[in-house]
Amino acid sequence: MKVCTEACLFGAWLAEEFRGKDMESALDIGTGTGLLSLMLAQETTIAKLDAIELDEPAAKQAKVNFETSPWGARLQVFQGDALRYSFPRGYSLVFSNPPFFEQSLLSPDARLNQAKHESSLDISSLLQLAEELTTDNGYFAILLPYQRAESLLAKIATSNFQLYMRMNVCQTEKHASFRSFCLFRKNTPCNVNESTICIRENGNYSAAFSRLLQPFYLYL
Repeated sequence: MKVCTEACLFGAWLAEEFRGKDMESALDIGTGTGLLSLMLAQETTIAKLDAIELDEPAAKQAKVNFETSPWGARLQVFQGDALRYSFPRGYSLVFSNPPFFEQSLLSPDARLNQAKHESSLDISSLLQLAEELTTDNGYFAILLPYQRAESLLAKIATSNFQLYMRMNVCQTEKHASFRSFCLFRKNTPCNVNESTICIRENGNYSAAFSRLLQPFYLYL
C-alpha cells in the first residue's frame, strides 16, 4: 500500500498532540500496513497500541512491520472487520484514516475499492464504533476530505463527542483546503483549536510541515 503525504502529516499531528501524555491504550482502525500506529509508537508512551485491518495481505505486512520495529512489544494487529470484531479493551484514543470516497467511479480492483471507498466502513458506522470503544473522556481522531469533514461535524452534534482540535490541510498557500484532521473528545466540553497548514510555501516544504514531520524523515 502506498503512503500518502497527508497520512504522514496526520500521524505527525497526532503524535505531537499525545507526546508526553499518560495514556493506556489506542486503536488504529483500518491500519493498512501500520504507518500511523508506528508513528505514534515512536513518539508517544501509549502503553498498548492495537490496530485492525480488513485486508489480509495488508494486515500480514503490518504484523511484520510491528514485529521488526523497536516498539513491537506495544503493538498488536488484528485481521478482520472492525464493525464485527470483539476488541479486548476500551481505548483512550481511537483513530482512523478511513476509506475516503463514496460509491462512484469504482475501480475494477476490489482491494483498491475496499481501501479507498466506503463500501465496508462508512463514516456513520465508524463514528458509532468509536463511541462504543472509547473510554470516558477518550479521544477520536479522523482524517477526511475537507468537504466530508463538514458532514461529519453535523453527525457529531448527536453523539457524545465534541470537537477538540481541527487542522485543515492545503497543498500551497494558493490552494483551498483539501483535507481535514479532526480530533474529538468524549463527554468533555472543549474550546476548539482550529488551524490550517500548507504542505508547501514558495516552492518548498513549509516550515510548519517540516517541523511536524522532522522526527520521521531524515532529510527535513
